Amino acid sequence: MKIAQCWDDGVLNDLKVAEICRKYGAKATFNLNPGLMENDKRVQRYKYHDFDVWKLGFNELPSVLEGFKVASHTMNHVNADSVPVEVFLAQALDARHKLEDLFQMDAPGFAWPCGKTTDGTVDELAAAGFAYGRTTLNVEQVVPVAQPMRLHSNCHFLNKDFWTIFEKAKPCGIFYFWGHSYEMMDNEEMWKEYENKIATLSADPNNTWIDVVDIVK
Repeated sequence: MKIAQCWDDGVLNDLKVAEICRKYGAKATFNLNPGLMENDKRVQRYKYHDFDVWKLGFNELPSVLEGFKVASHTMNHVNADSVPVEVFLAQALDARHKLEDLFQMDAPGFAWPCGKTTDGTVDELAAAGFAYGRTTLNVEQVVPVAQPMRLHSNCHFLNKDFWTIFEKAKPCGIFYFWGHSYEMMDNEEMWKEYENKIATLSADPNNTWIDVVDIVK
């Protein structure tokens, strides 16, 4: 089975996700909003329940996420159905270009903020050269992919049926999950559960970690 995962928003807890992934040789893609980050400092942007969610500093991203793929999540987490198509396209491309300049690598991936898409934005992002756009919808079989700019995952990483969904995904040979690292807050049990998932997936010789973009290649 090929395994892919991605994480949204570029928050401080991504440090721990990256650390766990490195420990077990797991790949991951981080979907980032450069416009919500300060260059040289971390900023607290919002709360998740009572947990303060901090954004990483933009200039520290290459060291924090070294060895991982990054993807555009728009500059300012703008929803596709809330602004004109040309504004949304600029948001998506500006974020991609800033990330490519910072990391000195191609970043053709995209994650739709809040999973919102429109036919117009799908067409424009595809024409602009994005390889895929991850939604928040779940499917039992990730491939074949009917529309790469509406790439669905198998599940959210906290889905209570995570392992059942993993088993059901086996016929297509790919299992893909996503989430926000801040959802684990500073809860040790949640972090332990996530690490156990990564460790279990990595320990199986029948599994191989891939980057999200590999799903549509």
